[in-house]
Amino acid sequence: MRSERLAPLSLRHRASLLYEGRRSAVLEEPVDAMHRAGLHPVTDPRSRHARSRIGHDVVVEVGFASSFRIFGALIDTLWTGKREGVRLPPAVIGYRFGRSGRFVAKIRSERAGVVAEALNADPDLRPLLARAELKDLHLAQGPQGRSVQLQPLAGTITALYFPPLPPYTVLIRPDEADAQLVLLTRLLTA
Repeated sequence: MRSERLAPLSLRHRASLLYEGRRSAVLEEPVDAMHRAGLHPVTDPRSRHARSRIGHDVVVEVGFASSFRIFGALIDTLWTGKREGVRLPPAVIGYRFGRSGRFVAKIRSERAGVVAEALNADPDLRPLLARAELKDLHLAQGPQGRSVQLQPLAGTITALYFPPLPPYTVLIRPDEADAQLVLLTRLLTA
């Protein structure tokens, strides 16, 4: 009986498997947070995102956003949520970690200012923002509903191409993931 040798995997295929494993490891804690919150997330087979529905009008997803640099790539965890079917006046509100420490309306409208002030006056949001350890938070609302994006500090995969180094992964802690999910759902339903 003749033994057959398998052809070696291409460099591209090996890199794809490596990133799939890293994405799976990074998503593990946010998916566990969804389970702890009583949600039933559906995970993409290639570990690119996990999605769950809350009620009939709120969808929550955790996945990745990529940015490429001259000598590498940064893949960040990104929580997104959308509340559909709610007719709201347009407002875009942002919060950036380390800047003013306040929600700031990105468009000039009375409604955007009212929403931003209501969020700034909420005493429960400040400690939740601190526990979530965010890099960026973006809330938008309009005729199609309300959407929220949270980008945590942790939950990143960094790859340097020159010199070629294996990806460095910073995982999200359980308490951070729980706070991020609570914050996301609170901002969607507020």
